[in-house]
Amino acid sequence: WETSYDSEGIRITERPYPGSPLREFRGERRLTAHLGEIMALLRDADYNASWVYRSGGARIVASAGLEQAWVYGIVDAPWPMDDRDTVVRFDYHQDPDTFVITIDITNMPDYLPEQPGRVRVPDFGGFWRLVPLPRGEVAVTYQVRGAPGCFVPIWLANQAARLSVRRTLQNMPAAVARYR
Repeated sequence: WETSYDSEGIRITERPYPGSPLREFRGERRLTAHLGEIMALLRDADYNASWVYRSGGARIVASAGLEQAWVYGIVDAPWPMDDRDTVVRFDYHQDPDTFVITIDITNMPDYLPEQPGRVRVPDFGGFWRLVPLPRGEVAVTYQVRGAPGCFVPIWLANQAARLSVRRTLQNMPAAVARYR
């Protein structure tokens, strides 16, 4: 992993993604918050567009209790590109001993039909990890990799992914405050 950003309490590292010219990105930061507040934010699909960078909205299309959710999301791509959309499955797990929460993100592009005017993201995945720390802090890790679909120059796709991870983590403290 190589560090590409380290400022404002946010550290972004990246590495080559095997079998692809694209990169995988890991963002890390600490938040003063309860695990429940962060989970409320991460599960609130209706609020997604208010804090996730370049989100054009999200909605839960199916769920299996508290363990899984299938989510349709829109990526508000800058002109002249077409907006992208994703269908992913979130698998939620909490370690009963450490209380660490991991939310695995698995791409499910065929779960819903493709939508007119949007490019379905063919490859996307990663995870959120929430590690409780002393003094009411939580170490947050957001790791993602993927391919935007259609033709997007590699340098631009990597730049957009790096910026998305950074801005999303920058927006997180104000967004999580809504759940206090």
